[in-house]
Amino acid sequence: MSYKAEFKGWDQLDLSDLIVAYRKAKADHFFENSFPTAVKFAEYEQVLLENLTALLETLQKAQGFKNNKELLGDCRLVPKKLGREPKAGVANGHTHFSDHDREFEYLCEYNDLVPEFRIVGDFPVDAHVLSALWINMVGHQFDSCLDDSCYGARLRRIRDEEVIDKKAPKPFHITAIGSFTPYYQPYQKWRSDGLNAIRDELEKDRKVVAVSLDLRSYYHLLDPAIIASEAFQKELGLVEDKALTVDEQDFTAQLGKLLNQWAKQAKKFAAELQKGKGVSVNGGLVIGLTASRIISNVVLHRWDKLIREQVTPIHYGRYVDDMFLVLRDPGTIKSTDSLMSFLQEKLGSNTLTENKGKGKPKGVWRIKLGKDYQKKSVIELQADKQKLFVLQGQAGCDLLDSIEKEIYELSSEQRLMPSPDQLERSTAARVLSAAGSVGEGADSLRRADGLTIRRLSWSLQLRHVETLAHDLPASAWKKERAEFYQFAHNHILRPDQIFAHYMYLPRLLGFAISMGEWEQAEAIVRRSFDCLTQLAKAKIHVSHIAINGCECSPSDEVWNYVHGSLAWAFIDAAAKYYDPQSLLAEKQNWKEPKLANIFMDQLWKELSVADGLDCLIGSEDFYDKAPLLAICDLAKTPYKRVLSSKSAAALLKRRDKNKGNYSAQKNCESS
Repeated sequence: MSYKAEFKGWDQLDLSDLIVAYRKAKADHFFENSFPTAVKFAEYEQVLLENLTALLETLQKAQGFKNNKELLGDCRLVPKKLGREPKAGVANGHTHFSDHDREFEYLCEYNDLVPEFRIVGDFPVDAHVLSALWINMVGHQFDSCLDDSCYGARLRRIRDEEVIDKKAPKPFHITAIGSFTPYYQPYQKWRSDGLNAIRDELEKDRKVVAVSLDLRSYYHLLDPAIIASEAFQKELGLVEDKALTVDEQDFTAQLGKLLNQWAKQAKKFAAELQKGKGVSVNGGLVIGLTASRIISNVVLHRWDKLIREQVTPIHYGRYVDDMFLVLRDPGTIKSTDSLMSFLQEKLGSNTLTENKGKGKPKGVWRIKLGKDYQKKSVIELQADKQKLFVLQGQAGCDLLDSIEKEIYELSSEQRLMPSPDQLERSTAARVLSAAGSVGEGADSLRRADGLTIRRLSWSLQLRHVETLAHDLPASAWKKERAEFYQFAHNHILRPDQIFAHYMYLPRLLGFAISMGEWEQAEAIVRRSFDCLTQLAKAKIHVSHIAINGCECSPSDEVWNYVHGSLAWAFIDAAAKYYDPQSLLAEKQNWKEPKLANIFMDQLWKELSVADGLDCLIGSEDFYDKAPLLAICDLAKTPYKRVLSSKSAAALLKRRDKNKGNYSAQKNCESS
C-alpha cells in the first residue's frame, strides 16, 4: 500500500511521516542557494532515525512546536544587488574601461553606490523537516487552489491513475524525491506563453500592449500569519469539503507563528547591524524555508483573480512575484503612468492606489486586497521598474523576432554539447564580455521574469565547463580552462559585478576544487574578498545601503556579516566539491594536501572576521567531516559514482565508523 500523508493530530504523527518529510527537505535544499545547508544535513543524517525519533517525541509531548525557539535558527546577511545613482550635476557621457579597477574608480566618481542586502534564514534541520511536513500534509492543499496562470514554485503533481478524466486535478506527488517542479521548464513555458500570445495578436493585425509588473521587496513586506486567516483560506477555496480540519488548522497556525517570530528576530538583527541608530527594517516572510515558497505564491491569488476578471487581458502569467500581461491596446496607454491609471480604472481605486505622501517612495502603487485577507502584508507595484511595450504590425513582429532569436540562441546553448574552443565565442560569453548593460534591448521583455540575461549567461558558462569536466580528461583542455578562469576574473570577480553573481561564486570555486586546481581556487577566494573589501572601503561614495528594501545607514558590521556569509558558502562548497577519491585515497600526491591546507587555512581566517557566525566544521576536522557529504549523497559527485570507485571501501568504512561515534556521543549526552 502506497504512503499517504494525512495530518490527524500530533499524537497520530508517525516516524514514517518524518522520514518522508526529511527526504523531501533534503532534496529541496540540495538545489537551494539562499544559504548553505549541506553540512547540517550530513551531520544530521549520521544518526537520522535517532534525530527524527527525538523530534517526533518533542512534537507529541509539546503538541507541536509553537514555543520551540530553537527552530528559529539564525539570521544571515547576503548581497542582493549593487545599485547606482548618478551624482547630481555630474555629466559623464559614456566611458568604458576594460580594466575593472579603473572601471570601479570611474563608477565611484560619477555615481553614488547603493549596496542592497537581504536577511535570510539559517535554520536547523528539524525546522526544514517541519516545513516539508507541512507541505506534505497541508501546504499542497493551498497550492492546489492556484490555476495555470501561476507558473513558478509549483509543487510536483501526478495524475491519479484511478481517474479516467485526464483534466481532473492532479494530487501532490508525495513519493517524488523533491517537492517542487524543476525551475527551467515552467519558467520557459511562462516566457514562451507570453511571447506566443503577443505574436498571435500581431499576426491578426491587432495592436497589443505587453507589460511586465514588478513588486517591491515582495518577500520582506509579507505577513506570514496570513496562511492561518479564515478569510484568506475562504478566498482560496478551502471551504466545505476542501476546508482544513481542526488539526490541519492548528499545524498551519503554529507554522505562521514560527515565521512571525523569525520576522521579529530578523527585525532585531537589522537593528543590531545599525547599532540601534538606523531605521526599522521589515522581517517579512523568511527566505530559506520551503514553506515560504508556497505562502508567497498563494498570497497573490486574489490579485490573479481580479486581473483576469476586471482587466481581462489576452494573456496573464505570474512567476511568483513577476507578472507578464498582454492587453489589447486601448489607445490610451502611452507611458507607465497611463498604464497604472488604466489598471486603477479597471480594478478600482480601493484596490490599486498610488502611494503618495512625504517620505514615501515615488512611483509606488499599493495593492489592497482587504485587511481580513492580507492581514499586515504590504503589496506594492513599483511603476518606474515596469516594462511597457506598445506593439503593432510588422515592426512589432520584428522586435519579437529579435527577442526570440536571442532567447533561442541561449536556449540552444543549454541543449548542445559545449566545445572547449568555443567557450569565449559563445552567445553567453559575448553577452557577459560586452560593455554596459548589453542585451537590455533585446532582453527587455524577458526582464519580466526577474532573471537578467547576464546572470543566465554566466550560469550557462559554468554549466559548459562542468559538462566538459565530466566528459573530458583534465589534460585535454587545460589551456581552455585557464582562459575560462581569466574570463571569470575579467567579467565576474570585480566590485561592480560581484553582487549580481554572488550566488554563483561557490559554484565557480567548487569547479576549481573539483579539478584539483588549488592555485585557481585560492585566486578566486582572494579576489572575491578583495571585491567586498573595495566596496566596504568606498564609504564616501555610498550614500546609503538597503536591507530588505529599507534604506539604512552603512556600517562595518554589515560588511563583516557579508564577509562571513561568503566565507561559509565557500567552505560548504569546498566540502561538496572536494573529490571524495582524493579525500579517501591511501596515497595522495604530496603537493595536493599542502595546497589544500593553505587554501582552507585562509578560508577560516576569512570566516573569523564575522562575529556570531557559528561554523559546523573546524579547520582541524574538515578532512574528517567533508566525506560525510559524499556518504549522504550531498556532494557534487553522486553517491552511485563514488560506490563504483576504488575509494568505495574506505568510504563505507568511514560511514560505519561515524555512525558508531555519533551513537556513542548520543549515549554519553543522554546519560
